[in-house]
Amino acid sequence: MHRRALLRWIVSASAAMPLGRVRLCAQPVTLTDDALALLRDVAPTVLPSLGAARLQGVVDGFAAWMRGYREGIALSHGYGHPKLRKSGASPVPGYLLQLSALDRAARERGGPFGSLALETRRTLLDEAFTRAGIRGLPPRPSGQHVVVDLMAFYFRSTEANDDCYHAMIQREVCRPIQITTRRPDPKS
Repeated sequence: MHRRALLRWIVSASAAMPLGRVRLCAQPVTLTDDALALLRDVAPTVLPSLGAARLQGVVDGFAAWMRGYREGIALSHGYGHPKLRKSGASPVPGYLLQLSALDRAARERGGPFGSLALETRRTLLDEAFTRAGIRGLPPRPSGQHVVVDLMAFYFRSTEANDDCYHAMIQREVCRPIQITTRRPDPKS
C-alpha cells in the first residue's frame, strides 16, 4: 500500500512540474563547420562588396550572435504595445536544416554553392525565401531563414549604416551630446 501511495505522489508531482523548459540535450547551439563554410560562401551573394576579410567578420559576428542567443529573454515591446514579448527557442536547429537544403539544391544544380554562377545562386536563394514565406527583411534576426537573418544582422547594424552614408554616424553607439551637433567624420 505504501508503494502505491509513493507512486501516486511521484506521478502527481511530476505532472505539476512545468515542462516548458525541458530541452533535448542534443539540440545544437551553434553551426557546424560545414554549415559555417556554406554560410561564408553565401555571404558574397547577399551582402555588399565588403572584401573577404569584412565578409568573414560579418559571418563570424553572426555566428557569435548565435552562440550568445538565449531563449526567454524579454524583447523591447515599444510604445503602444503593452504585451512584453520574449525571445523564442534557438533558431540554430532550423538554420542547420535550411543550410543543408540549400547545399543539396546547389549540388543538384551543378556543384557547391560558391562555385555556381551568380544568377544560379540568386535563383536558389529566391526559391528558398519563397518556401520560407519571406516577405521582407526583419528588424532583427527572427529565425525564418538563416540567410535572411544574416542579411538582417548586417543591414540593421551600425556598421552597415556607416557604410551606407560613408560616415562614422555610429547610430547604435552611445556618445556625448556635443558629438551629435557636428557633422560625422568620413568613414575611412
